[in-house]
Amino acid sequence: MNKLLILIISLAILITLGFIFFSTPTINNKITAPKISIKTSKVKAIEKETTSIQTQIETEEINKSSNRLNDEIKLLLNKADRFLEESKDDEALKIYDLIIEKTANSSDPQLLKYFASVYMSKGYFYQIYPNIDNDAAIEAFSMIINKFEKSNNSELLQLFIDAKIQLSYLLPNDEKLEIYNELLSKFENNLDVNIQKRVESLLITKSFQLMGKNDEEAMQILDKVIERYQEKDANINLPENVRFSILNNIELALITNNDSDTYVELAKKFMSDSPDTKPLLDMLDILKNSQDLNQDDALEVWKNEYADYRFPDWSFQEVERWAEKIEDQETKDRVSKYINAFINQKYNIPDKYSDSVTYQETPTNNATQIYDTPYSNQENEIYTPIENNDEEEIIEDEMTEEEIYENDINQEDENISKEPDMYPNPYENSEPVNYEPDPYAQEIYDATGEYPDPYE
Repeated sequence: MNKLLILIISLAILITLGFIFFSTPTINNKITAPKISIKTSKVKAIEKETTSIQTQIETEEINKSSNRLNDEIKLLLNKADRFLEESKDDEALKIYDLIIEKTANSSDPQLLKYFASVYMSKGYFYQIYPNIDNDAAIEAFSMIINKFEKSNNSELLQLFIDAKIQLSYLLPNDEKLEIYNELLSKFENNLDVNIQKRVESLLITKSFQLMGKNDEEAMQILDKVIERYQEKDANINLPENVRFSILNNIELALITNNDSDTYVELAKKFMSDSPDTKPLLDMLDILKNSQDLNQDDALEVWKNEYADYRFPDWSFQEVERWAEKIEDQETKDRVSKYINAFINQKYNIPDKYSDSVTYQETPTNNATQIYDTPYSNQENEIYTPIENNDEEEIIEDEMTEEEIYENDINQEDENISKEPDMYPNPYENSEPVNYEPDPYAQEIYDATGEYPDPYE
């Protein structure tokens, strides 16, 4: 019995020792594993923090470099402007090329804006007398187009659109329309507010191109602009583009024999504050009614009410074209009579059909003014050479980058803090000087007895 008890006790001791022996490594593993994980985690955290600091330092250095280059380019642009003012065009172009070289490979949007600004300036430069070179202008605008066509930056895409528009002015009408269609297809659904403003202007410009060729389509295109604002509150201040669209569609409705009531109501709703709205609406109403009835009394009332009105930013070219196509001679003569009466008032010429209105004797200077489209007001400055016999001739090939910078980069410029003017906004200005025959020349001759000076 004692032996059996001893044996049982011995087995119990052995089992206990075995349990302790085999379970110890598991416990050790459970304890040491987290220590390794914590250590690795700390190393990674240190590495990440170090990388972040390095990236921050590199970013700061890049920003400092960009700021220095920004200041340098401002100085260069100021110097280029002075050269142009002094008619030293070749020197100005050399500075433009230097700026392009310094900004072409940059990723900084501001520096890329300078890149576009300089190429846009070069494009304009080659469209003014005596530097006219359409191929060089096309090349300049194409450099901007190729650079930013695939950009994701909204501001750079706007520069792409602007360059495309300027390029279109150097191309035949059918190619212009191709560019407009391409841009509308690419950006019509873009959500950026500034790009949408350009889309609206593109629609209006395309409509303007189609007038006289396809008036129905021109009208439908303007409908797209109007639809964006049709349900707005009456107190909203409509953009000029939309105001133009509404008035123009009233005229197009007359020309195409469509109902204009919707557009007239929109004009009364949104444009009652404009001094142009009522005289233009009443004028178009007289022309519409003149197809069937004599409008002498209505014209007399109109002249008494708007004796000083001169149709700013309005052309009669479309209604003249429409009147010319009227088949019935009596109707044609009657409509033309009232069109001419309004043209005479525009140019301040006494109307032979009425002696009741006293006109000013001072001639108006806006006889060549046309529709105020987004691209119809541009005034290109022509740099006239300054004769200076005492000035030493500068040979183009001898001018170096060092000479460009000489006595300039290191001296304080009073305009350094002034933001340089970017290229003209094509939505505020018109297409460049066009040496094709003035489409309004005959209208002006009929009104004044003289053809307009093509160089004014």
